[in-house]
Amino acid sequence: MLQRNNRWPASILGVMLYTLVFIYAHHFWAAASEQAVRGQPELLLFLLPGCLMALLQPQSPLISTLWVALGGTLLGMMWLMLAVPMTHSGLLIVAWSLSALFWAGCGALLVRLLRIMLAMRAE
Repeated sequence: MLQRNNRWPASILGVMLYTLVFIYAHHFWAAASEQAVRGQPELLLFLLPGCLMALLQPQSPLISTLWVALGGTLLGMMWLMLAVPMTHSGLLIVAWSLSALFWAGCGALLVRLLRIMLAMRAE
């Protein structure tokens, strides 16, 4: 279990991981923009930051994951606006970012579910 003074380092680590996944996933999303319709399995990578935050902050896994995801989304969007020419509309990027937030939250809930199942099994 983390002590109370380790929340900020865990949050910073989570924001960095989420931002890296955001940039990595956006690279594949932007590269495949020529195709008319395709799935986006790279969004499943956002389960990793959610799982990490749920493991590092078990007291409030979903809330901490959503705050970290929001911060990582803002950092990732700033990087994309500064480094990469925008080829998509702003509304499409917002929708993609909300999908990334959803998958990060699912990662946190998955860890929570596994903890509950393990606790029930131990009884």
